[in-house]
Amino acid sequence: MGRRELPSRETLEKAAKQVPEIDVPSVETLLQFLQASDEIHHSILDVLEKKYQLSEGKMMVMMILQQAPEGLAPSSIAAKANVTRATISVMLQRLIRDGLAYSFSDAQDGRGKYVALTTKGRVFLDEILPGHYLRTSKVMGKLTEQEQHTLIRLLKKIVE
Repeated sequence: MGRRELPSRETLEKAAKQVPEIDVPSVETLLQFLQASDEIHHSILDVLEKKYQLSEGKMMVMMILQQAPEGLAPSSIAAKANVTRATISVMLQRLIRDGLAYSFSDAQDGRGKYVALTTKGRVFLDEILPGHYLRTSKVMGKLTEQEQHTLIRLLKKIVE
């Protein structure tokens, strides 16, 4: 995958002359961060798409379900995955269709619905996660442990 061309400093400085509140180093930093994020995303997640036909969203939902062997309500899964209920509904239907998850009624309240991974889903995750974590480790292994801690601290600061 090729890199996208980022705006030059001159282009950013020209915009800053029109809008003095623009902080050119901040814009450059964020653009570089987004480009790196995009490249990392593709280097790690493209393998899942190509080799396993598994989207990032489906993998996230499966990982959430892996942590709750007793199952979760679709609304809880949506909240944990930070997606809408409509989106989670489609994802869950596909996981169920593919035999990776199943739905069942709440034992106390038959109206409540829960979803859990099937054995096939658990085996599938056990198969793909070590390679996924290895690819992640190789990307992040370019940083020292201290640099990784600093990066985590800085990312948390940005989103606060």
